[in-house]
Amino acid sequence: MAGGPLLQLWENLLPFAKDLRIRFAIAMLGNVLAILFIFSLCKMFIPGLEEQLFS
Repeated sequence: MAGGPLLQLWENLLPFAKDLRIRFAIAMLGNVLAILFIFSLCKMFIPGLEEQLFS
């Protein structure tokens, strides 16, 4: 095989990468993970943050 297994994997995944709904879902998942990361980082530096937000 000329390109190896990574090229074959890319050729199999390329149609899914072109679908805008899949791209949107991946972007939204990334946004949720970023928000969770920022929230957990803020919890370390701001004491009592959870009680203030969820009361």
